[in-house]
Amino acid sequence: MQKQIKMSLCGLLVTSMLVITPGFASAAGGFLPYDDISKHWARGSIVRGVEAGLFAAGSSVRHFYPNREMTRAEFLAMLDRLYNNGGQYSIYPLTLLSEHAQMSKGEGFDEPYLPYKDVDRLTWWYRPILRVSYLLDRLYGPGAIQEVFPGEKMNPTQAISQEEAAKLLALYTATTDSGKAWDEVKAWGWLEGEKNDKLKRGEAAAAADRLIDFLLQDQILPLLDYDSQKFPMVPEIQDMFPLFAHYTEQKTPDEQAYFDAVSAIVNQMDSEETYQVLRKLGSDSFPNQIGVHYYLSWDPTLEFADNLDEAFLAIDAYFADKMILPETLRLLCANVYDISLQMGSKKPKVYGEVQERLARYLEKVKKGSEEWEALTLYLAALDVKGGKVEEALASYQSFAAENHEALINAVYYLTRQDRLDEAQELVASIKPYHKDTRMIQLVKLLQQDLDSMKEQSKIALDLAYSLRKMEAASTVQVKGESVLSGYLFKYTQEIDRERRASRTTGYYQSPYKPILDKMESYTDEKSERHYTYDSESEKWVSGRTNKRDFLHEWVATISIKNRLNDLNARYYKQTFGRYDVITEWIPRTALEEKSREVSLGKGKIKVAPLYINKYYIDRESKELVQHVWRYEEFYENEEYVAYSGTDFYDYTAKVRVTIPEQVKNEVGR
Repeated sequence: MQKQIKMSLCGLLVTSMLVITPGFASAAGGFLPYDDISKHWARGSIVRGVEAGLFAAGSSVRHFYPNREMTRAEFLAMLDRLYNNGGQYSIYPLTLLSEHAQMSKGEGFDEPYLPYKDVDRLTWWYRPILRVSYLLDRLYGPGAIQEVFPGEKMNPTQAISQEEAAKLLALYTATTDSGKAWDEVKAWGWLEGEKNDKLKRGEAAAAADRLIDFLLQDQILPLLDYDSQKFPMVPEIQDMFPLFAHYTEQKTPDEQAYFDAVSAIVNQMDSEETYQVLRKLGSDSFPNQIGVHYYLSWDPTLEFADNLDEAFLAIDAYFADKMILPETLRLLCANVYDISLQMGSKKPKVYGEVQERLARYLEKVKKGSEEWEALTLYLAALDVKGGKVEEALASYQSFAAENHEALINAVYYLTRQDRLDEAQELVASIKPYHKDTRMIQLVKLLQQDLDSMKEQSKIALDLAYSLRKMEAASTVQVKGESVLSGYLFKYTQEIDRERRASRTTGYYQSPYKPILDKMESYTDEKSERHYTYDSESEKWVSGRTNKRDFLHEWVATISIKNRLNDLNARYYKQTFGRYDVITEWIPRTALEEKSREVSLGKGKIKVAPLYINKYYIDRESKELVQHVWRYEEFYENEEYVAYSGTDFYDYTAKVRVTIPEQVKNEVGR
């Protein structure tokens, strides 16, 4: 995830505050994009903002006006670009926004709208404000932007205040209480000044620069592993394709052959001849044996066991050279670990065997050194994969105060064992070096995450209460849109609990047909049957209500308490305006394990990579007013199911449902 953010933030097209225009200047080349920032204190942030695509640059844009007050529209446009240029990855677990939703098209047929009379569709600021408004709605509930700019008019050309900017920037802090937005943003150091001060353009550039640096460090919920792919966490490798040596333009024939082989692998143009060249270099006196064996381990024609042997030969060559290059050793260990993951998926005992081989190098490094840390992180990760979590935890704890990944892993595995107090004590004991900005940030994020985890039972209880209240309501009208494996649905469901019946009407569109089809169905809870109109045959068909075709249908029958206890569900509660918003994640490992005991219409689950819900609850009435979801399921028959959507609940609508006799009679015939 961090790598995705960095790639997005570092490889952007330069974007204008009004329109997209090409940049013309490079700070690295001694030039500045504007002629009025050379002596301004925020010069570096402004230049980096141009490089990140947040501000206009070009021959027609000579001035930045750093001391001019930034308008609300300009700030929202900057925030929109920051989100689209990498920020979305950091908060995806809290937004669930798909690619087309990010472009403000919603999850189905309807496009979102703005609640302001003075933000016209023909103005340049309409689209960025709409997108930010939609993002805030997804995070915090309907009309969330009104909590920042209340009223019928937004006044987009009015200068934005520091407090208004803080409320918007706080979406990246995952704050649990919007009332503390100002304090949290100030605590992170993104803004300076007072609440009522107007934000200047130079100050806005500095805030964006600090936020980007924040996003490059860690995810805002560092202990969240919603897809069961994050832990054990290992270091991020910046360069997967080094040469492992320095070469001049005047290369020897062997050096040129090696250089060409590496280039072929990097550019995915490698062939059998590529690896024959490397094998010949490996058998000769070519000095760069680290690189030769590292790239031989990439040979796709070899068995994984042979790839692994080559990876270990690269480590042997590293120590034979008697060098101390922690980054190089880290990459070589990562290579061994990656190959073991591919082997271990089919042969779990491989993890123990690889761990034993890798542990032999510990005697060659000084304990506590960067080399030792590199080895120990991967040894601990192999312990976790091999089921030796206690051994791994002891390793992580031994150097958690000095190493970021060790600290995150130690805290995570303590929480997995319900040792929250120990986890909090560990985090509280960390005293980061004042120049280690990532450790300082990580400690704060872990403290915030642990505070939430101690509230899991209470949050689950609050959610269960609102769901029970919805289920106990005499009548409910649900309006929604959803996407199920490419099919778009727009519907209204009327639930009459007095008559124990419901009716759903609407329309849907197949990905294979350009026209809309009618959608209508009834559910009879007394007879446990549902009746659905088949638009193809133009007939009514019937089925049992207790039949579960999909994994998410089965999960929906499980109580919140049991999801928390049996499925390891994770809950996060945020307060914003009139709503409490609870996000629910269920990790794939728990879903896959428990679903093996369940019979589903689609067959056995192979992989369940995503199960996320967001519940928006009115704080005063405790009523559920909106539900957003996103699920992904792979079945053993190779069928892939992606299901996402949004439902709105109305408890005041007049609802009376009676199933027509002609429907029952037609099914009976």
